[in-house]
Amino acid sequence: MNYFISKIDTIKNCHHAAVNYSIASVHYRSPGEQFHSFSTIGQDELYKLVKASKPTTCMLDPIPSRLLKDLLPDLIDPLLNIINSSLSLGYVPKTFKLAAIKPLIKKPQLDPNKLINYRPISNLPFLSKILEKVVSSQLSSFLQKNDICEDFQSGFRPYHSTETALIRVTNDLLLSSDRGCISLLVLLDLSAAFDTVDHNILLNRLENYVGISGSALAWFKSYLSDRYQFVAVNEEVSYRSQVQY
Repeated sequence: MNYFISKIDTIKNCHHAAVNYSIASVHYRSPGEQFHSFSTIGQDELYKLVKASKPTTCMLDPIPSRLLKDLLPDLIDPLLNIINSSLSLGYVPKTFKLAAIKPLIKKPQLDPNKLINYRPISNLPFLSKILEKVVSSQLSSFLQKNDICEDFQSGFRPYHSTETALIRVTNDLLLSSDRGCISLLVLLDLSAAFDTVDHNILLNRLENYVGISGSALAWFKSYLSDRYQFVAVNEEVSYRSQVQY
């Protein structure tokens, strides 16, 4: 746990000045439409989401996910109440914001005694992931409807992948070559990119660039606040550390 925390702190300290500059230099565009609140869902939508989810069980789950899926007809009403209450109130339960980290070796041939060779995999409770999928679906629809997504974003978008990104780059290089032009390809690899996202910057972008407001913005603030994690190895657990980024 100490290693994972210090790794992120070191990265953040290295580009702290760059982050401050980027905040000051961003020019926000006024969103054409506001996203004030999430819509509650019905039994059918929740049923399909749970059934389509992988039955992976986190050590924080009260019952195995496979058993929950088998008992879904009897559990659907209380589960639906939990999901819809979170969406309506703009509040995420604390039990949904605790993650168990399982360190996985990056490659089998690496030295297991060196902490740098491990990747932290965060496991959240099953129902927490269902709630995230509901929010992700509604937010993605809003982004697409208002054309807010980045034009060349390939990750986390339907029908987009590393494959489509490579096809686009290859096509651009071939067209440039046909015109007799010289092409320069610059590749930027960010260390622990998602683990270093600043919550305050993210919330600021969601509000001023995306147009999230009202109970929807309150939900994201609740989701990002008071998050904790601990490392679990061989049935031993570490202390709980607050997730800062």
